[in-house]
Amino acid sequence: MARGDLISLAQLKAHLGVQSTGDDIVLAGLISQISRSICAYINRPFIWPRDVVDTFDGNGRDTIQLRHWPVVSVSSVSINGISVPPASSPMGAGWLLEPGDAEPPGAMQKVMMRGQAFARGWQNVSIAYRAGYQVSDESVAVPSNSPFFVEAAQPYGAFVCDMGVAYAEGSGLTLVAANPSAGQYALDGFGGYVFSAPDAGRSLLLSYGYAPSDLATCALEWAADRYRYRDRIGMTSKSLGGQETAAFRVVAMPDFVATALRNYARVIAN
Repeated sequence: MARGDLISLAQLKAHLGVQSTGDDIVLAGLISQISRSICAYINRPFIWPRDVVDTFDGNGRDTIQLRHWPVVSVSSVSINGISVPPASSPMGAGWLLEPGDAEPPGAMQKVMMRGQAFARGWQNVSIAYRAGYQVSDESVAVPSNSPFFVEAAQPYGAFVCDMGVAYAEGSGLTLVAANPSAGQYALDGFGGYVFSAPDAGRSLLLSYGYAPSDLATCALEWAADRYRYRDRIGMTSKSLGGQETAAFRVVAMPDFVATALRNYARVIAN
């Protein structure tokens, strides 16, 4: 599964009922093309968790809408080169992150100021934050007996990238390619985590990026539609034995896909 793909080759082949490997290259190319087209349509350059630093024009108000969402965390806010601390309480001075939707996350979010405003200026506000579809600190326990394997719950969509593992007390584990030892873990690529015997029974916290189920379904249906279209390129209807005629609707994007994607679209360009 290439970085940025919303679905896997296996998922698309299962949906199409394709068992041979003859069209694997074609199907893989369709997945990447459709995934990029979806991100372009919803006006979002990325949806996997990523650290970004955005600059904004100070608006003289106490809120700024962040460009990317859902927001996992904000690491720093500065105005005119001066760092602003986070507010120690909801009514304390400093910045606050607007709470996002939790089940599942989806709404755009703002950074709000308490005790001051975002001073007017050109590109004078800098905000560093992590955004993207991420499950953070999912609590799991390593089995007491071999195999020391844990599968992520993936409640909102399929696993796409690892964002780290930590012990319940906070110290992090190290990702390795295979055969982990104490304090290490490996991945199977599908949301499975492999640990070692010394960590058996330990409580851990998993963080990982995922492809929202709605977007994955859109990619699956759109890619399947484009794959079937190659058997009738340019054809709008076909006579079946002179008894009946099958009509085909040719559109750039299926209507039901466009409808589902509207909920994920970015509609501002600040």
